[in-house]
Amino acid sequence: MELPSYHNKNTRLLLEFAVPILSFGGAAVAILADLLKIPLDIHYPAFGCVAASVILAYLAWIRPRKDIVAISTPIYAILFFLIPAEFSVGVILMLLYAASLTILLIRLKRRFGSASPVSGGIGEGPLFDYMTRTGEAMESVPSDTAADAGRIVIRFAHGEYEMAAALARKYLQEPGNDVHNVLTTAFGIIADHDAQCRSAPALACKTRHFSPDTYPLLFHPAPDGSDTEQESAVALDNALLLLYAVAMVFASEEQKEQVRSFHPFAEKLAGLK
Repeated sequence: MELPSYHNKNTRLLLEFAVPILSFGGAAVAILADLLKIPLDIHYPAFGCVAASVILAYLAWIRPRKDIVAISTPIYAILFFLIPAEFSVGVILMLLYAASLTILLIRLKRRFGSASPVSGGIGEGPLFDYMTRTGEAMESVPSDTAADAGRIVIRFAHGEYEMAAALARKYLQEPGNDVHNVLTTAFGIIADHDAQCRSAPALACKTRHFSPDTYPLLFHPAPDGSDTEQESAVALDNALLLLYAVAMVFASEEQKEQVRSFHPFAEKLAGLK
């Protein structure tokens, strides 16, 4: 899976707000013109519905799962409001169309996921959803940090735990590190795995753990804590899956190509294989 050009979240939100604003705004202009007795061709305010349809179609198109209904709305907007027809275009039709666009927007957000484009031939599923959710929640991670996250996953997959830990410790030692706290914890868990488990493999590994406020960013739910060994194992799997997701969302194209080949390793961590 690849997320090559993560869309700016604020821009996407503005476009989403523009759909109901433009569609209902056109109807509001028509109503205001009628109340003020201003002669106005109804087709002009109807352009708001057309513009809103185009924006909705764009928002549907940039999603990995394409909503054909939303993508086709500009066609209906042109048929209803721009092409001369036997029936007259009225405010009621504009209001109904605006309400329909708003409903389709809500449906698009709930059923068709993030606006992050995806390529690379990796299909949908729990791991796909987790990567998308991680990208949306973290919004931005420096590309060099994301690249190191990918390198750690690769090293770990090869069994090179000491090298993975050495790279992870870099983010525990840097003063003023502005990496997200949950990501710093993930790096710390990788470092702890090498420092404690490698020297005493027969003992349960006492690693640091994610705080409850970061649980929404984890793939596996945290265990109840009664089994220390299981708790550490789940924390390690969550750390690696988080680093994998961060690398696939925020790293450079070259690094994503390398990390993508370890998708089967990530699927095993996720319990999908």
